[in-house]
Amino acid sequence: MVAGKRTHDTLSRITDGSLDPLDVNDLAVGYLDRWAGQGNPAYEDAANFVKSTLESFGYDNVQQHRFQYMESNPEAYNICAYKEGYEYPDEWMVIGSHFDIAPYVIPNDPVYGTGRGYGTRTGAYDNTVGVSVNLQMAENMFEIPTRRGIVFCFWSSEEGGKRGSESWVHDLPDDILVTNYINIDMGGVNWPGNGTPSDRDGPTVDTGSYPASNENWPFRVYIGPDTEEAVINQPEMVYLAEWLGGDALGVEEQLAVLNGEIHAAWAAAGEPGVTINEATTARSDHASFQEIGTVTAGLGGLVDGYDCYHQTCDTIGEMEYWMENDAAGGRENLVNSMDLMTWYATLIFLHLDHEPILNSYLE
Repeated sequence: MVAGKRTHDTLSRITDGSLDPLDVNDLAVGYLDRWAGQGNPAYEDAANFVKSTLESFGYDNVQQHRFQYMESNPEAYNICAYKEGYEYPDEWMVIGSHFDIAPYVIPNDPVYGTGRGYGTRTGAYDNTVGVSVNLQMAENMFEIPTRRGIVFCFWSSEEGGKRGSESWVHDLPDDILVTNYINIDMGGVNWPGNGTPSDRDGPTVDTGSYPASNENWPFRVYIGPDTEEAVINQPEMVYLAEWLGGDALGVEEQLAVLNGEIHAAWAAAGEPGVTINEATTARSDHASFQEIGTVTAGLGGLVDGYDCYHQTCDTIGEMEYWMENDAAGGRENLVNSMDLMTWYATLIFLHLDHEPILNSYLE
């Protein structure tokens, strides 16, 4: 089925910055400059690539959703592939990753010792890696009959306030129930590639929303909605993620469920490499689904401590630099990390198709 190497190949393909003088959209072999869905030719070109790729997998219902606004950023433009379920066609399982990248505003590059700028042409970590996992899953899920409808969405405008996913959830047909949502955003720079402190000029790693130290950056499974740090409020999703990690995925020696204040809980557990926690805040597209009462699971890695977050240096080469340690080379660790992420998302999806996990707050 899925494999981290194929996810890595897709990431390399999309972020290939080699010169293509015949491509007037971004002058690159890959699909760069994906700055929101606002009539940007490079974004439009990349969206057509995603649409044609999904159709090549066999999906005959791939929709390009455009939503108009009266705000300064007037448009959200999503690409979603739909496949009907054989038993519950009015219930949908949704897998999503944002397709846009941080707009290129201040082109400083921390790699060269300059101050931090803002924006990127490639967005390898944020969030082409999520797009690559999503495409891998879409390809492999097409041939598998599912009880519920499956939807693979590539959101625009996450960097501008999650307008793509928010517009989509508020445009759902009245007779459709989204049973669960899986979000894939910023994964890959995490265990098993931790243990190599960065020498870049970036933010300190102990002040962000997620646990990390100079030596360890866990792979995270984050679950919601949640309103209390000290109480597990979506236990079925938490325990499903724990069971899959400790059994099918074989990461039980690195695995910990965190409860309470997340930084303290992670430190008390010995800075494990794979963590599961409920999150009271939602900084990505899963927030849009939690607003309509859907239980979500998200997958990701280091955020606030990654020096190339929303920077020109957010490339696959930089990811591999961060992932090199004494145990393995950067590419090997990155492929293994992507393998874990792709399989984790796939196994969660298959179990939720069989038996959805509903919001305990609504029971």
